[in-house]
Amino acid sequence: MEKVKHCLKMGDFIPALSGLIGKISLVSSFAVVWAQELRITNPHFVFDNIRLELLIGGIIALVVACISPKIAPAGTLAPLVILIPSMVKFGVHPFVLSILVGVIGLIFIRMELLSKLILLSKHVSKTSLTLVFGVSGVLLCVQKLFSFFNEKYLILALLLILLTLCYVYLIKMDKVWMMIPISAVVSLLIAFLGGIKLNLMEPMNPLVLNPIYWWEEVWGIGFGLNFVTILKTLPFAFFVMLLWGMDTVAITTLLEEQSSEEENPEEIDLNKSFMVVAVRNMLAGSLGGAQTGSLWRSFLIPLFMIQRPMRGATFLLGGACILVSLFGSPIKLLAFPPLVWTVLLFGIFMPLSVIGFNKWRRSKQALQKIAIILLAAIGVGYSPIITWLGALIVQHFSKDEEDKISSLF
Repeated sequence: MEKVKHCLKMGDFIPALSGLIGKISLVSSFAVVWAQELRITNPHFVFDNIRLELLIGGIIALVVACISPKIAPAGTLAPLVILIPSMVKFGVHPFVLSILVGVIGLIFIRMELLSKLILLSKHVSKTSLTLVFGVSGVLLCVQKLFSFFNEKYLILALLLILLTLCYVYLIKMDKVWMMIPISAVVSLLIAFLGGIKLNLMEPMNPLVLNPIYWWEEVWGIGFGLNFVTILKTLPFAFFVMLLWGMDTVAITTLLEEQSSEEENPEEIDLNKSFMVVAVRNMLAGSLGGAQTGSLWRSFLIPLFMIQRPMRGATFLLGGACILVSLFGSPIKLLAFPPLVWTVLLFGIFMPLSVIGFNKWRRSKQALQKIAIILLAAIGVGYSPIITWLGALIVQHFSKDEEDKISSLF
């Protein structure tokens, strides 16, 4: 514990705040889509599920912060949200999915299949996938902001212009990580001044950690433990392994970019980190959680930008998640759409897009540059899976630099 205290600095609050907001946003997305597709009528389902996932994620983050400074906390696998409608139609059960992802994940790690999957990605893959995740995130955030503000275009325009000016200024000052708290404060002020109200006084249920209560009463679908459901869920559990690989490529690319000028760059033990992710999937799924886990991207990206050690910020992240889960009310404030989408837009996805663009500019071969743009466009318009597979083909027929990711395993 003394080591943790020694690691803490004010700058660690930035990635902790971003990770908290990102977790609330993404768990909310998972819960909303599952509820819509499964026709869950419980009015407290989404809010209570956010509290449940925050509590589990916070406890695990505290444990890994105390155990090792090289284990990344377990977050949410954002790209999987768009596949939930297809999974429900196919007969996938969320509890079975959580258990299978955990079990298969541990097998992949034990057999070193996950590390081999990630090591397939070189310059073309890393650049195109970074652009895909960055640009897709920007488009999603803008779309959500337009949807929330509806016809109040003047307020939205003022918000985006003001934050864009702040972002450009902070780039020149080399303090882009400050966009996260600035975005949060400015979005709340502009929204409130524009007459948009937020109700923080709604009643709150006690937090229940009973699997039977969650799956039988809240979800209303039981545990789904039968041969047919397991068989239908299995392909999607394997697909999550592929998404883990692609998600990690984008994150490690940013780590390489941000740590290139440091004498002692941050190190992540990806195998142990994904072991934590696998266990978290099984634990949260057993207790009724809606999300599927991966590395905590909304925490790691600002952490790498601010160039802080992981342990102190992870400790703050875990503590913040537990407190917010227990008190509940901060969730409603931090889940306020203008705050969520501006923080993700300017604090996560814009920097990710810039990193991808800078890597694209440094490509030495003209054909590689063209391929990266085409692959990124396909990933944004259709699927990052196609981008990744196409990049592997391009890499096979072109000379490329050696990867540095192998040292992370």
